[in-house]
Amino acid sequence: MKTGKEYKILVVDDAKDTQLLLEFDLTSAGYHVDCCDGGEQALLTLTEQKIDLVLLDMYMPGLSGLETLEKIKTGSDTTTTVPVIMLSASNEEDEIVTALELGAADYVVKPYNAKILLARIRTAIRLKEKTKQLEYLAKTDFLTKINNRGNFFELSRKVLSLANRAGYPLVVAMFDIDFFKQVNDDYGHDAGDKVLITFAQQLTEVFRDYDIIGRIGGEEFAVCLPNTCVDNAKIACERLRQQVEKTNFSLGKSIDYDNSLKITVSIGLSLAKRGVSSMDELLKQADLALYYAKEHGRNQVINVNDISDEIVTDLVSSTNEQEIEPMHEDQLNNTIYGIDFLVGVNNVLGDEALFKEILVMFYQDHHLDGDKLNAALQEHDIASAKHLAHTLKGVASSVGAMVLFEKTKAFDIAINENKVDDYDHLFASLFPELTKVMQSIEATLDVHGN
Repeated sequence: MKTGKEYKILVVDDAKDTQLLLEFDLTSAGYHVDCCDGGEQALLTLTEQKIDLVLLDMYMPGLSGLETLEKIKTGSDTTTTVPVIMLSASNEEDEIVTALELGAADYVVKPYNAKILLARIRTAIRLKEKTKQLEYLAKTDFLTKINNRGNFFELSRKVLSLANRAGYPLVVAMFDIDFFKQVNDDYGHDAGDKVLITFAQQLTEVFRDYDIIGRIGGEEFAVCLPNTCVDNAKIACERLRQQVEKTNFSLGKSIDYDNSLKITVSIGLSLAKRGVSSMDELLKQADLALYYAKEHGRNQVINVNDISDEIVTDLVSSTNEQEIEPMHEDQLNNTIYGIDFLVGVNNVLGDEALFKEILVMFYQDHHLDGDKLNAALQEHDIASAKHLAHTLKGVASSVGAMVLFEKTKAFDIAINENKVDDYDHLFASLFPELTKVMQSIEATLDVHGN
């Protein structure tokens, strides 16, 4: 967490004496402070500057505090995540409830107590930082720091949809490090991790900034290349293949064997034909090309369209026959309902104690989300429902609550697409799952700090 001097607070109040008093107290506490007289100016400032927290007066001429708050929380991604603390001389309960339901982080009555206000500011900023970290974990592979499987799919599906509408080409490439199991067996998993990290770095160096790069699982990676023909994609993949082949992968000083090794990579390509709507199907096609590459010598780039239809049919049959042994729940070292413990622990580099702390934070921050969502739906407060669902979706994925993630994702999509008729039955599916997860966390971990 940054120090106070690195945080900027925007004070929005039409009373100059209040501005001066707040500026003095906040500056003395180490914060940068910017002041403005009304809501319109505040909204403009939020688009032009990086603001960490807003202190917003309830009653102002022109755009009121509540109207300004609503615009902040329904605006762009840069404004919706900024915590807002309301300030008012009124202690009217209905106004407080309205402000909190619109997304205010807190409510402070004027004249304020400086120590209490500063404590609430610290709490709001700390919660923002914690949520930001959880959202990062939800989208990022814990080891390589590139997109994880879920975020790769989400980003790629959006790009594929745009490609279909705009009519430009799109290619998906699948990568599999050859004989990677042997690396782990011969040199240990620390060496294997170093290889995966270096390989991911090479992917980010070779491919363009707007190409979507992700770790699909284990030693498998994928790249989605928008607005790219298959010939150019093959050139880029071949460049990556050659770079990997020439690299001495460092294993570090802790390895007892040679401190470097050579690896190769097999690559499969699939071009999205016009009208293709499924990223899953594209990846399956690229995976067939990858399987062909590995079965015919490895260390090569294969386009699925260069394989005959008869061979593709045989490859599909062969891959369908491969069964993966399911992991039983009793193999996990934790039995919290709805939580894939391995997914969650892997997201924090295998630190089980840290993961349990994150689960406690997850409970503390989100165990009332079901009630909040229900209230938002009953009051037709779609902006609040959207914010709650979007945040819960990201955090659920990061802690391994995959069923909850899928149900919240479906609800979030329905809100984004304004499918009002779907709200009730999707929420009816989401709410019991959220309740069971939270009850199980509460029963298993010390969520109340006892």
